[in-house]
Amino acid sequence: MKVAIVQFDNRPPERLGPMMRLVERNRAYAARHGYDHQFVDAAPFDLPVYWQKPALVRRALEAGYDIALWLDTDAVVHDPERRIEDLFEGPEAMVAAPDNPHWTGPFNAGVFAARGPAGAKVMERWGKLFAGTKWTRTETAWVCLDEWAGPSYEQGAFTQRLLKVLVETGKLRLADWRLLQSPEPIPEAFTLHFPGLFREKLAGYLRTLG
Repeated sequence: MKVAIVQFDNRPPERLGPMMRLVERNRAYAARHGYDHQFVDAAPFDLPVYWQKPALVRRALEAGYDIALWLDTDAVVHDPERRIEDLFEGPEAMVAAPDNPHWTGPFNAGVFAARGPAGAKVMERWGKLFAGTKWTRTETAWVCLDEWAGPSYEQGAFTQRLLKVLVETGKLRLADWRLLQSPEPIPEAFTLHFPGLFREKLAGYLRTLG
Protein backbone atom coordinates (compact mmCIF):
# COMPACT_ATOMS: atom_id res chain seq x y z
CA MET A 1 0.00 0.00 0.00
CA LYS A 2 1.52 3.29 -1.15
CA VAL A 3 0.27 6.29 0.79
CA ALA A 4 1.19 9.96 0.44
CA ILE A 5 0.50 13.06 2.48
CA VAL A 6 0.23 15.97 0.05
CA GLN A 7 0.63 19.61 1.02
CA PHE A 8 1.12 22.81 -0.95
CA ASP A 9 2.04 26.36 -0.01
CA ASN A 10 3.98 28.79 -2.18
CA ARG A 11 4.49 31.39 0.53
CA PRO A 12 8.05 31.75 1.87
CA PRO A 13 8.76 29.85 5.11
CA GLU A 14 9.13 33.05 7.12
CA ARG A 15 5.52 33.92 6.28
CA LEU A 16 4.30 30.49 7.31
CA GLY A 17 5.91 30.89 10.72
CA PRO A 18 4.70 28.28 13.25
CA MET A 19 2.80 26.40 10.58
CA MET A 20 6.14 25.01 9.45
CA ARG A 21 6.22 23.05 12.70
CA LEU A 22 2.94 21.44 11.65
CA VAL A 23 4.52 20.53 8.32
CA GLU A 24 7.46 18.93 10.15
CA ARG A 25 5.10 16.97 12.38
CA ASN A 26 3.27 15.71 9.31
CA ARG A 27 6.58 14.70 7.75
CA ALA A 28 7.61 12.82 10.90
CA TYR A 29 4.24 11.05 11.04
CA ALA A 30 4.62 9.96 7.41
CA ALA A 31 8.11 8.59 8.06
CA ARG A 32 6.86 6.68 11.09
CA HIS A 33 4.30 4.79 9.00
CA GLY A 34 6.30 4.40 5.81
CA TYR A 35 4.27 6.98 3.90
CA ASP A 36 5.65 9.62 1.56
CA HIS A 37 5.30 13.28 2.48
CA GLN A 38 5.11 15.79 -0.36
CA PHE A 39 5.34 19.47 0.49
CA VAL A 40 5.07 21.38 -2.78
CA ASP A 41 6.32 24.97 -2.51
CA ALA A 42 5.80 26.19 -6.08
CA ALA A 43 2.52 26.02 -7.97
CA PRO A 44 2.86 23.17 -10.47
CA PHE A 45 -0.35 24.02 -12.32
CA ASP A 46 -1.49 27.30 -13.86
CA LEU A 47 -4.35 27.58 -11.40
CA PRO A 48 -5.20 29.68 -8.33
CA VAL A 49 -3.62 28.29 -5.17
CA TYR A 50 -6.99 27.01 -3.93
CA TRP A 51 -7.46 24.91 -7.04
CA GLN A 52 -4.05 23.27 -6.82
CA LYS A 53 -5.32 20.74 -4.29
CA PRO A 54 -7.58 18.53 -6.45
CA ALA A 55 -4.96 18.64 -9.21
CA LEU A 56 -2.15 17.65 -6.83
CA VAL A 57 -4.10 14.82 -5.22
CA ARG A 58 -5.14 13.55 -8.63
CA ARG A 59 -1.51 13.64 -9.76
CA ALA A 60 -0.43 11.60 -6.74
CA LEU A 61 -3.09 8.94 -7.29
CA GLU A 62 -2.38 8.69 -11.01
CA ALA A 63 1.34 8.35 -10.20
CA GLY A 64 0.63 5.12 -8.35
CA TYR A 65 -0.26 6.05 -4.79
CA ASP A 66 -3.14 4.04 -3.39
CA ILE A 67 -4.23 6.79 -1.00
CA ALA A 68 -3.46 10.50 -0.81
CA LEU A 69 -4.23 12.56 2.28
CA TRP A 70 -4.50 16.28 1.65
CA LEU A 71 -3.58 18.66 4.48
CA ASP A 72 -3.72 22.43 4.27
CA THR A 73 -0.65 24.07 5.79
CA ASP A 74 -2.68 24.92 8.91
CA ALA A 75 -3.63 21.26 9.44
CA VAL A 76 -1.68 18.55 11.25
CA VAL A 77 -1.86 14.87 12.08
CA HIS A 78 -2.54 14.92 15.80
CA ASP A 79 -2.82 11.20 16.59
CA PRO A 80 0.39 9.51 15.39
CA GLU A 81 -0.89 6.02 16.18
CA ARG A 82 -3.72 6.02 13.66
CA ARG A 83 -3.08 5.04 10.07
CA ILE A 84 -4.48 6.88 7.08
CA GLU A 85 -5.82 3.65 5.60
CA ASP A 86 -8.18 3.35 8.56
CA LEU A 87 -10.08 6.47 7.47
CA PHE A 88 -11.76 4.30 4.86
CA GLU A 89 -14.54 2.09 6.21
CA GLY A 90 -15.95 0.70 2.97
CA PRO A 91 -15.62 1.12 -0.80
CA GLU A 92 -15.73 4.93 -0.71
CA ALA A 93 -13.28 6.81 -2.91
CA MET A 94 -13.00 9.85 -0.66
CA VAL A 95 -13.30 10.71 3.03
CA ALA A 96 -13.88 14.26 4.25
CA ALA A 97 -15.74 16.13 6.99
CA PRO A 98 -17.87 19.22 7.59
CA ASP A 99 -16.60 22.43 9.12
CA ASN A 100 -16.24 22.57 12.88
CA PRO A 101 -19.45 23.92 14.47
CA HIS A 102 -18.32 27.56 14.39
CA TRP A 103 -19.27 27.49 10.71
CA THR A 104 -22.09 25.71 8.93
CA GLY A 105 -20.38 24.31 5.86
CA PRO A 106 -21.13 20.63 5.13
CA PHE A 107 -17.65 20.16 3.63
CA ASN A 108 -14.24 21.58 4.49
CA ALA A 109 -11.52 21.19 1.86
CA GLY A 110 -8.65 21.67 4.32
CA VAL A 111 -8.36 17.96 5.13
CA PHE A 112 -9.53 15.05 3.01
CA ALA A 113 -8.33 11.70 1.70
CA ALA A 114 -8.86 10.11 -1.71
CA ARG A 115 -8.24 6.52 -2.75
CA GLY A 116 -7.42 4.67 -5.95
CA PRO A 117 -8.59 5.27 -9.52
CA ALA A 118 -12.06 6.18 -8.29
CA GLY A 119 -10.54 8.87 -6.08
CA ALA A 120 -8.55 10.19 -9.03
CA LYS A 121 -11.79 10.42 -11.01
CA VAL A 122 -13.41 12.40 -8.20
CA MET A 123 -10.44 14.77 -8.23
CA GLU A 124 -10.76 15.11 -12.00
CA ARG A 125 -14.46 15.99 -11.70
CA TRP A 126 -13.64 18.48 -8.97
CA GLY A 127 -10.87 20.08 -10.98
CA LYS A 128 -13.14 20.56 -13.98
CA LEU A 129 -15.39 22.79 -11.88
CA PHE A 130 -12.77 25.51 -12.16
CA ALA A 131 -13.93 26.16 -15.72
CA GLY A 132 -16.41 29.01 -15.76
CA THR A 133 -15.43 30.40 -12.35
CA LYS A 134 -14.82 34.10 -11.83
CA TRP A 135 -11.03 33.99 -11.71
CA THR A 136 -8.93 36.22 -13.94
CA ARG A 137 -5.29 35.56 -14.76
CA THR A 138 -3.09 38.66 -14.59
CA GLU A 139 0.63 38.82 -15.29
CA THR A 140 1.47 38.28 -11.63
CA ALA A 141 -1.49 36.58 -9.95
CA TRP A 142 -4.91 35.01 -10.14
CA VAL A 143 -7.68 37.39 -9.05
CA CYS A 144 -11.25 36.59 -8.01
CA LEU A 145 -13.92 39.05 -6.92
CA ASP A 146 -16.45 36.35 -6.12
CA GLU A 147 -17.62 35.46 -2.62
CA TRP A 148 -14.90 33.93 -0.43
CA ALA A 149 -15.29 30.13 -0.36
CA GLY A 150 -18.21 30.50 -2.77
CA PRO A 151 -18.68 28.56 -6.03
CA SER A 152 -15.58 30.06 -7.64
CA TYR A 153 -13.43 28.56 -4.90
CA GLU A 154 -12.63 24.88 -4.65
CA GLN A 155 -14.56 24.34 -1.42
CA GLY A 156 -17.72 26.11 -2.53
CA ALA A 157 -17.70 24.47 -5.95
CA PHE A 158 -17.38 21.01 -4.42
CA THR A 159 -20.13 21.72 -1.90
CA GLN A 160 -22.59 23.04 -4.45
CA ARG A 161 -21.96 20.71 -7.36
CA LEU A 162 -20.43 17.45 -6.15
CA LEU A 163 -21.11 16.84 -2.47
CA LYS A 164 -24.68 15.57 -2.66
CA VAL A 165 -24.18 13.21 -5.59
CA LEU A 166 -20.94 11.77 -4.23
CA VAL A 167 -22.54 11.02 -0.85
CA GLU A 168 -25.63 9.51 -2.48
CA THR A 169 -23.58 7.23 -4.72
CA GLY A 170 -21.30 6.13 -1.87
CA LYS A 171 -18.16 7.64 -3.37
CA LEU A 172 -17.76 10.05 -0.47
CA ARG A 173 -17.96 9.32 3.24
CA LEU A 174 -18.49 12.39 5.39
CA ALA A 175 -16.94 11.69 8.77
CA ASP A 176 -17.75 13.54 11.97
CA TRP A 177 -16.03 16.95 12.07
CA ARG A 178 -14.20 15.87 15.23
CA LEU A 179 -12.15 13.34 13.28
CA LEU A 180 -10.62 15.74 10.73
CA GLN A 181 -11.59 19.33 11.54
CA SER A 182 -11.23 19.90 15.27
CA PRO A 183 -9.14 22.92 16.32
CA GLU A 184 -8.73 21.31 19.74
CA PRO A 185 -6.73 18.16 20.65
CA ILE A 186 -9.78 16.10 21.60
CA PRO A 187 -9.65 12.28 21.88
CA GLU A 188 -11.64 11.75 18.67
CA ALA A 189 -9.28 13.85 16.52
CA PHE A 190 -7.01 12.26 13.94
CA THR A 191 -6.11 15.62 12.40
CA LEU A 192 -6.45 19.15 13.74
CA HIS A 193 -7.23 22.16 11.58
CA PHE A 194 -6.58 25.79 12.57
CA PRO A 195 -8.28 27.98 9.94
CA GLY A 196 -9.20 31.64 10.31
CA LEU A 197 -9.86 32.76 13.86
CA PHE A 198 -8.73 29.35 15.17
CA ARG A 199 -5.15 30.16 14.16
CA GLU A 200 -4.75 31.77 17.58
CA LYS A 201 -4.96 28.28 19.12
CA LEU A 202 -1.91 27.13 17.20
CA ALA A 203 0.70 28.55 19.58
CA GLY A 204 -0.88 26.80 22.55
CA TYR A 205 -1.02 23.51 20.70
CA LEU A 206 2.62 23.76 19.71
CA ARG A 207 3.57 24.36 23.33
CA THR A 208 1.99 21.02 24.25
CA LEU A 209 4.32 19.33 21.77
CA GLY A 210 7.41 20.68 23.51
